[in-house]
Amino acid sequence: MAAYNFEEASLKLFFETGLDELGMPILTSKTIRNLRDDVEVEKLAVVSQAIASLSKYPLNQAKKSETEGIEF
Repeated sequence: MAAYNFEEASLKLFFETGLDELGMPILTSKTIRNLRDDVEVEKLAVVSQAIASLSKYPLNQAKKSETEGIEF
């Protein structure tokens, strides 16, 4: 029986540094790696907003990524 095996997770924060000639946002990002597999979305939101409060650029979005291996 196959199963997922958690390997790693990261949080990527996208900050808006300006607008291009077409009015689209120019983004830069910061990645925080080695998140626990059981972190709650509310805690990620609080941490994202806390980090964003230290930046001179506004937070555009935050994304969590997980990598899971498949055990056969």
